[in-house]
Amino acid sequence: MHHVIFERELVHLERVIAFAPQKPFPPTYWRDRIKHLESSPQAPLYRKRIARLSHLLAKLTD
Repeated sequence: MHHVIFERELVHLERVIAFAPQKPFPPTYWRDRIKHLESSPQAPLYRKRIARLSHLLAKLTD
């Protein structure tokens, strides 16, 4: 995934995860999107942001 596309996807998820319980998408949808980022070659550069998204999603779905 190109760096710009990766950054755009990460910013998008950071914005929408906070509202995840209000959206029609199940938590598995958001987990899959985050896992996709984790498997990208750029992931090491953004590991803190990805970890924060995973933590936020876990808190929202508990």
